[in-house]
Parts: sequence; structure tokens; C-alpha cells
Amino acid sequence: MSSGTAGVNPEEAHSGGVAAEQAAALLKDLPVEFDEAVLAAQTAMNPDPSVKGWSAFGDNHVDHMEDVKRHAGAIAGNIQGGAEEGARTDLESAEQFPPNI
Repeated sequence: MSSGTAGVNPEEAHSGGVAAEQAAALLKDLPVEFDEAVLAAQTAMNPDPSVKGWSAFGDNHVDHMEDVKRHAGAIAGNIQGGAEEGARTDLESAEQFPPNI
């Protein structure tokens, strides 16, 4: 698209939404995997001198992992919704103008 113009290519936007949806699917287990990683680190650091605070760290940040997962799903939906809205707008606008010859 050239400078000074506005528009959307619904097919490209939809494929971007599909890619975002696939990325979001990969994050579905992120909170569980994060919790498992914290537990693995805690287990590895258990011998003396041990490091404390793993449970609190995991508890504090697992909510952030839930947010990341939720936001990824919302982004995918928003991209696909924007593609659909762009296509609908193009269709409605096309009805108001004669076809180019």
C-alpha cells in the first residue's frame, strides 16, 4: 500500500489472524509449563545452600502467564474480526460505486 492511503487486504489480515491464533494455541499451557519450570528450578536448587522464595515467585508470576495466554487469544480474535469488518466495509462500499472498466 502506498503512502497516504488507507485500506485493508482482508485475505492478508485473516491469514495474520490465523497465525496469531496458532501462536495463541501454543501458549495454552503456558501457566502450567511456567509452574513446572519453577518447580524444576526449585528442585535443582534444593541442596544446601538452598535458595528460598520459589513458591512465592511462581505464585506471583503465574497470573502474568494467564494474562499472556488470554491476551494472545484476544489478539487473534481482534485481527480476524478486523479482517472481517474490512471485507464487509469493502463490500458495502463497492455497492455504491460502478465497477471500474
